[in-house]
Amino acid sequence: MNVNLFIPKLSFENKSYNINPSINAKCPNLSELKNDTVSFTGGQTTVADYLQAQVVAASPRLQRIATTYLDILESVAFRLKDKGVSFDRTYCELHPVKSPESYTSKVVRSGKFKVPDTIRGTLYCNNLYDLSVLMDGILPEMKKRGYVLADTEMSIKDLMKRGYVPSENELKDLSKEKIIPDLDIRLTDISDEVVKLPSNLRYSIGKPQKSGYEDIQMRFVREFDKSKNPINHELIVLFGPHYSEAKYNESNRVYGIVRLFNELNMKFEDGSIGSHSQKAKRYVDLINQMFVGKISQKLFANAKNKDLYDISEEIPIVFSEVDKRMFENYFSGLKDRILSLYKEAKKSAVNSGYAQKQLNKEYHQDKALIEKIYKDLKETIEYYNYKSGLKSTKVE
Repeated sequence: MNVNLFIPKLSFENKSYNINPSINAKCPNLSELKNDTVSFTGGQTTVADYLQAQVVAASPRLQRIATTYLDILESVAFRLKDKGVSFDRTYCELHPVKSPESYTSKVVRSGKFKVPDTIRGTLYCNNLYDLSVLMDGILPEMKKRGYVLADTEMSIKDLMKRGYVPSENELKDLSKEKIIPDLDIRLTDISDEVVKLPSNLRYSIGKPQKSGYEDIQMRFVREFDKSKNPINHELIVLFGPHYSEAKYNESNRVYGIVRLFNELNMKFEDGSIGSHSQKAKRYVDLINQMFVGKISQKLFANAKNKDLYDISEEIPIVFSEVDKRMFENYFSGLKDRILSLYKEAKKSAVNSGYAQKQLNKEYHQDKALIEKIYKDLKETIEYYNYKSGLKSTKVE
């Protein structure tokens, strides 16, 4: 996002950081973003709040740019309708620009000020596994309209997972990053399609997410935009409207909730066998696995069946009494381990009154956050069990 803050540096809590969300810069410690303050003539505010205010100020211009982008996507879909490409203007106009709250949240979660999906749009393609639609259709049509793939960075190590053969010099530092086109093809069973990719895109083949979610994701910049930090325009290509609906529901009912675990102040860094940290992390993993398996994977499978194969039958999504007991046990165990971790930390900081005070504050924040996650996931269980009950009634 190319939000010009007009200031190169902010100073707070006796520390200085470069604050510019238009560059791929790493954030300071996340708790500093959320809690530290910066002084202005009118008083103090947190850095996160200040950043959010800058995004709000830039929103009208971004909305205008987003409208033009949706116009472009609509024209591309019209040109490629014979290839199975379509565009839902109503859906895309819901959130064409990332909200200031979402923008700031992503900065806090990712640890980087660069948020490449600030402007975004979606196309549908009922022939998504045929990469010629992408290579001979979508990309050329976008280029005709002045939009070319943006650049991104990927480490040598991650590129090797996609078949890249590093040089002897590159092997010395696998964390070193290379510049590649910003295209990620996250589909299953497309090994035969790789030959349709030019050499510069040969390493754009990723993997579907653990949830079973598949898509083709790319980011464009306007070819005529010669600024140092051009605005990125995200494009996601999905199987169809049912898949889009599944993505929305999964985000709101599962992913958007469980990802809040990443915002806990307490990090489970001690992986030694039997430690409170290891057990707490395991409870988080078990909760994630439960909801991915019980909901996410089924949502995406059902939607794919409808959009790609025209199969209306659905895999049922329901939580049994055993599932619900396991859910309660997981959260009970997690809460106990979090408490134990904070008790350990306070013992280590017994000689520091400031540290004790900070740990108390962070514990209460984490306790409240875990309670929110628990409450929201419990509502998700009730929601899908209620829907399952309605369907059973209709069948009878």
